Amino acid sequence: MAVQIYSMTSIADAIATATAGADLIGVVVAEPGIVPEGVGAAIAREILGAIRPRARGVALSLSDDRDEICAMVDAVRPDVLHLAAREIEPEDCAWIRQRVAPVRLLRAIAVRAGETMAEAQAHQECADYLMLDSGAKGGKFAGARGETHDWTISREIVVQSRIPVILAGGLSAENVGDAIATVRPWGVDSFTHTDVAGNRGKKDPARVRAFIAAALRGFAAVLDAQI
Repeated sequence: MAVQIYSMTSIADAIATATAGADLIGVVVAEPGIVPEGVGAAIAREILGAIRPRARGVALSLSDDRDEICAMVDAVRPDVLHLAAREIEPEDCAWIRQRVAPVRLLRAIAVRAGETMAEAQAHQECADYLMLDSGAKGGKFAGARGETHDWTISREIVVQSRIPVILAGGLSAENVGDAIATVRPWGVDSFTHTDVAGNRGKKDPARVRAFIAAALRGFAAVLDAQI
């Protein structure tokens, strides 16, 4: 069971999130102006260094170039590399995973009817974790939409997956318990609904604490039901 929170743009936000109990804390490493929450490699490395050993650091790359991705990992030194670009094929994931080891690889997949199961199966041997997120058909990346998707599809993937699955997409303190009960994922992720409203990439400490507390209650309820 794990709670992942995106996306940090300051050391202060990251430390507060780690103190609140997040297991995985993410940064988006990108050139200025690409996305509002993007930070440079040097800042990302400082942010992830500040949360250890309380939490593990996740670095998201928006690139689809293998060499660029690996260079970012070398510069940032995360615990987990998060790949979101749709153009990256399973064979690319396998090559990158071997190149950056012992850094773990998290592959994001956009949940869409009729497509997601095959994509999830194709990544079982080349990733350490899957992240099921919302995404528009034809979109370049999975995630960061602040919208939920069909959790019944996600549940089917969790049942069949041989690697841990993180559920993302529009999760908040209000719905994460229901999401956990329905999908039974290994972990849950929040970005949009733990931000300060209207300020993408700036975390709201109260929202962060509420999300983590609700997620932990949700995981506990699932465990209790299994006893």
